[in-house]
Amino acid sequence: MYKLYGSPASRAARVMWALEEIGAPYEIVAAKPHSDALKAVNPLGKVPALLDGETAVFDSTAILLHLSDKHGMLTFPVGSPERSRLMSVVCFLIDDFEQPLWTAAKHSFILPEALRAKEAILPACHHDFRNALASLGALLGDGPFLMGETFTIADIIAGHLGGWAKATGFPEPEGAVADYMARVRARPGWQAVAKARAAAA
Repeated sequence: MYKLYGSPASRAARVMWALEEIGAPYEIVAAKPHSDALKAVNPLGKVPALLDGETAVFDSTAILLHLSDKHGMLTFPVGSPERSRLMSVVCFLIDDFEQPLWTAAKHSFILPEALRAKEAILPACHHDFRNALASLGALLGDGPFLMGETFTIADIIAGHLGGWAKATGFPEPEGAVADYMARVRARPGWQAVAKARAAAA
């Protein structure tokens, strides 16, 4: 059984979603960031971290890649054209789609208060996020998922980020992107994570 360190309110939600889609059993270890229990698995002290037997994997994207490759689900074979495109989409999501959200979060409650510049930086974050939404729409094409007919880890990342954006007042998607977000977040895998998140609140 996998051990997942983190909480459904963190990026561990992405890993939970993948595990639900894969159908693999897992246990949540509610270790706080920088706690001794977490540092024993991830010396950086960050969540999420995954313990797969004796192997520790950390960073949500690395964990998603580990799980999808190991189970042969939510991905494509290494070296295939589809895998290369999938990795391009994943990198876009982390570099362009997530960064405005993360920057806003850092300037809202993560950085020391003296270093925060939320009011100054938030308009730029919203600007970048609108651009990322437009790019996401271009990548989506005819869908229904970012890789066509196949639901992948890219959809897990995008769906999670869509919820994060909505919860923090970022611009709402429209049209096909809004439909896409509703479609992926209606999946039973995400609904199980949402239920766990509500129970932990």
